[in-house]
Amino acid sequence: MKILVTNDDGFNNPGIWALVRAVKDLGDVTVVAPADNQSGVGTALSLRKSVKINSAPSRVDGVPCWAVAGTPADSVILGVEHVLLRDCDLVVSGINPGFNTSRNVFISGTMGAAIQAAGKGIKACAFSLGMDGDLEDPIAAKVVNAVATELLKPETQRGALFNVNFPAELGDTYRGVEGAFPQPTEFMSKLEAQSDGGYELFSGLRMNIMEEELTAGSDNEVLSRGKVSISSFDGPTLTHQPQDPTLQRIIDAANRVIG
Repeated sequence: MKILVTNDDGFNNPGIWALVRAVKDLGDVTVVAPADNQSGVGTALSLRKSVKINSAPSRVDGVPCWAVAGTPADSVILGVEHVLLRDCDLVVSGINPGFNTSRNVFISGTMGAAIQAAGKGIKACAFSLGMDGDLEDPIAAKVVNAVATELLKPETQRGALFNVNFPAELGDTYRGVEGAFPQPTEFMSKLEAQSDGGYELFSGLRMNIMEEELTAGSDNEVLSRGKVSISSFDGPTLTHQPQDPTLQRIIDAANRVIG
């Protein structure tokens, strides 16, 4: 099995190497990730530009690493088409420090990489962890491995797309795994004038800023109960798929790991 690992924080971020270690026993793993931090760029592509890719230092023996002077989605395209020559069974993205839930799935570079892969018919999953969480948590690593194992099975359809968020608590205090839908909310934006005459843009979720009540069964609500949140989407359309049979297999496998 050929597994491509990427992220939006750059190939030097410790989260991507935690993800590599979690899946490296499942097949041939290759890292292709942005050279620099690309948080918040969503599915953006560097169109009409020359995007360079260079070999980069690896932190895990036997795992080649490539740095892309572009976005997470660029990294997936170059990784699949140029590095792996279209021989790719699974793309995993992360582990992102900080949740990617609710409407943030549309601006997250972590999720954007997975969306690009699923759009190419490749099974894909994005992984994120609460900002204060331990990226090297052994239970979280076992859950990642269980998810990837289920995705690699032949019964999982091409282009399957998943989004996994871990609570910030330690893995031995996880209260289980639950399927969830993105929390309904609005974006709230703020502009801050800069000395060069431009503006810096800030964005947040209304539910966080206004302290609105969470919707039962949403990703943020599931996380608030100390559970791992898993959402399933149709890769080509990005439609939420709560009845996806692979989702239930993943939930069962992850719950067995947590115990």
